[in-house]
Amino acid sequence: MRRVRKIIIRYLRFLPAAAVLLLILLFSAASADDKTGGVLTLDNCIDLALKQQPNLMYYLYQIHANEAQVGQAQSGFYPSLDIQGGYSRDQLINKYNNNPFSTVINKDDYYGNVQLSQTIFDFGKTLTGVKIKNYNLLSSKKDYEAQANITAFNVKGSYYGVIKAMRARDVDNETVTKYVKQFDQANDFYKAGTKARYDVTQAEVNLSSAKISLMNSENTLAVAWDNLTTTMGIIYDASFKIDTGFKIDEDMTPKPFGIKFEDALESAYNNRPDLMSAIAAKDAAEKNIEYAKKDYLPVISGMASYNYDDNRFPLNNGWMAGVVVKLNIFSGFNTKYKTAEARASMDSAETKIQSLKLSIYSGVKQSYLNLKLAADIIPAAELQVKLAQENLDIITLKYEAGLASPVDYTDAVVQYKSAKLTYINALYNFKIAEAAILWAIGSR
Repeated sequence: MRRVRKIIIRYLRFLPAAAVLLLILLFSAASADDKTGGVLTLDNCIDLALKQQPNLMYYLYQIHANEAQVGQAQSGFYPSLDIQGGYSRDQLINKYNNNPFSTVINKDDYYGNVQLSQTIFDFGKTLTGVKIKNYNLLSSKKDYEAQANITAFNVKGSYYGVIKAMRARDVDNETVTKYVKQFDQANDFYKAGTKARYDVTQAEVNLSSAKISLMNSENTLAVAWDNLTTTMGIIYDASFKIDTGFKIDEDMTPKPFGIKFEDALESAYNNRPDLMSAIAAKDAAEKNIEYAKKDYLPVISGMASYNYDDNRFPLNNGWMAGVVVKLNIFSGFNTKYKTAEARASMDSAETKIQSLKLSIYSGVKQSYLNLKLAADIIPAAELQVKLAQENLDIITLKYEAGLASPVDYTDAVVQYKSAKLTYINALYNFKIAEAAILWAIGSR
C-alpha cells in the first residue's frame, strides 16, 4: 500500500507534462520490435489508471487515516509518562485600617513533576476500541477496492469506446471511398452522354455528406481518446495523437462468459468490496454498542510520580504511588444516549447491507440479461453485414454497367454502412455488458 501511495504521489507531482511520457515509456518495451509502435492493451490501461487516477487518492488517504486511528486506540495498552515544571511569583499586599503603611509579601514558587500512569483494568474497553478501529480500517480498504473496480470498469468503457470510434471512423472512410468511385463513374457516364447531369450532382451530394460524417467521426474519436486518458488519470494533449504512435488492441471477439446466474450472484455476495465494507462498518457499529456500555463500569489505573516543589533551591522532593479506581456515577445520561446512538448506527448499517444486497441482485440480474441479449444480437448483426455486403456488390456491378440508378447505389451504401455500424455497436455493447457483470460480481 505504501508503494502505491509513493507511485501516485510521484506521478501527480509531474502531471501533466510527464504523463504522456510515462505512457510512452510504459509501452516502449512492447514496441521494440515493431516499427509501427506498441500495442496499447486494456490491461496496460487499467494498470496505469490504478497507479495514476487521482480519484483513488481520497480512498488511499482514508486507509492511512484509519491505520493511524488503530495506532491511537492501541496506545491505551501502553503506560503514559508526563513531565511538567514551572515557576510562579505571588505578591500579597496587606493594608490595615487607618494605617498609611502596608505590608508587601513576595513569594517565588518552583515546581516539577514526573508522573507515570497505566491502565490496569477497564473491563475490555480499550480492546473493544481497538477492534472498532480495525473494523473501520477494513471498511476503508474495501472502499478502496470498490473504487479501484469502478476505475477499471470506467477504463474498459473508455477503451472499448476508442475502438468503437476507430471502427466507426473506418466505416466513414470506406463510405467516402465508395462515393468517390460513384462520383468518378457518374462523371464518366455524363461525359460519354449515357447519363444525365443529375447523376453527377447526386454523387457529389453523397460524397459531401460522407465527408462531413467522416469529420464528425474524427472528432468523436478524439473525444474517445480524451475519455480514455482521463479515466487513466492523464491530461490529454490534443497535439499528441496517441493512436498514431500505438496500435490499440482491437480484438473485440466475443467469448462465452461461462458462468450461471446463480453462481454469479453468489460470487457477488462473497466478493463485492462495497458489501464487505458495509459488513465491516456494521461490525464496528455493533462493537461500538459494547464500547458505549463500558462507561457504566469502573476503570482501575496505577499511578506513580516524583515531585519537586519549594520557593527556593534546593527544592523539596518526594514520590507518590498508588492505585486509582474511577467510576462515573452520573453524567447527565450521556452513557445512555451514547448507547442509543450506537444501536441506531448499527441498525442503519444493517439496513445499508440489505439495500446493497438488493441492489447487487438487481445489478447482477440486469447485467446477466444484457450480456445474453448482446451475445444473441452479434450473430444477427454479423449476418446483416454479410447480406448488405452482397447486396452492395450486386448493385455496384449493375451501377458500373449502367443498369442501376444513383438512388439504388446510394441505398445500398447506406444499408451497408448501417449494418456495419450496427455490428460495431453490437460488439461494443457485448464488451460493456461483460465488463458490467464482472464489476457486478466484484471482479475486474
